[in-house]
This record gives sequence, structure tokens and C-alpha cells, in this order.
Amino acid sequence: MKTTPLLLSLSILVTGCKTTPPPTPLTQTDIISMTKAGMTDQEIINRIDATRTVFRLSADNVVILRQEGVSDRVVTYMLDTYTRFAVAEERRQSAPPFSFSFGYGGWN
Repeated sequence: MKTTPLLLSLSILVTGCKTTPPPTPLTQTDIISMTKAGMTDQEIINRIDATRTVFRLSADNVVILRQEGVSDRVVTYMLDTYTRFAVAEERRQSAPPFSFSFGYGGWN
């Protein structure tokens, strides 16, 4: 019976921590393909969120997306991804560093 915890510990030690790779970002071509495949706006937006894709669209990119049938809702959402990313990055960089001081003296 004592071998089971030992084997489990050994198994965890050998395999280590498994991490999943980040999802592959979408491209504008992917968005056009999803639109032509009949995916709804919400499905496309959910996919953008799931892959954490950030788009930096030029005016020409917006024109091409619209010509290919991508809805205004999806194009607007794509444009907003960069703004949301920039705001989150600014918050992350301006956050105060973690402090180990809890008011008990010593590490202030």
C-alpha cells in the first residue's frame, strides 16, 4: 500500500508541470474565412477572445474586411482589441510592485 503514494510522487516528479501553449492568434484571413463559412458574429468574437488575438487594422484593412462581407460589429470588435490590450498593458505597467509588508513592521 505504501508504494502507491511513492509511485504517484515519482510520476508527478517525472512528468513535471505541464503547461499548454498559448493559442495561435487569428489573422484577418481567418476572420474572412469564418465569415464566409457562415459563422455568426458572436461565434467569431468568441473565437477572437479565446485566442486572445490583438488586431492593429489600417484603414485599408477595414475596407478589405468590409468588402469580404465581415460585419461592422466584428470589424469594430477587431479594432477595439488593440485598445483593450493597450489599456490592460498600461494598467499592468503602472501597478505598484507587490509588497511583502503587511503592517507588522520589519519589511516596510
